Amino acid sequence: MAKKKSTLKGLGARYGLKPRKQYTQVHFLMKTKRRCPDCGSLKFSRQAVGIWQCKKCGFKIAGLAYDVKL
Repeated sequence: MAKKKSTLKGLGARYGLKPRKQYTQVHFLMKTKRRCPDCGSLKFSRQAVGIWQCKKCGFKIAGLAYDVKL
């Protein structure tokens, strides 16, 4: 049987199931590819908590900690 890929690699068997599931949801949400609202490229990523920036055109926007609501 093949092993499933998981983002919980660093957590191991610690902390319980609920925090590990929450961590996985937040991690997948934060790491998804996003399109820049200004230039349309897929190089839009998080700089810091609540600050999102396009690496191509330099467009910056304030959003939520793990997601951008446009």
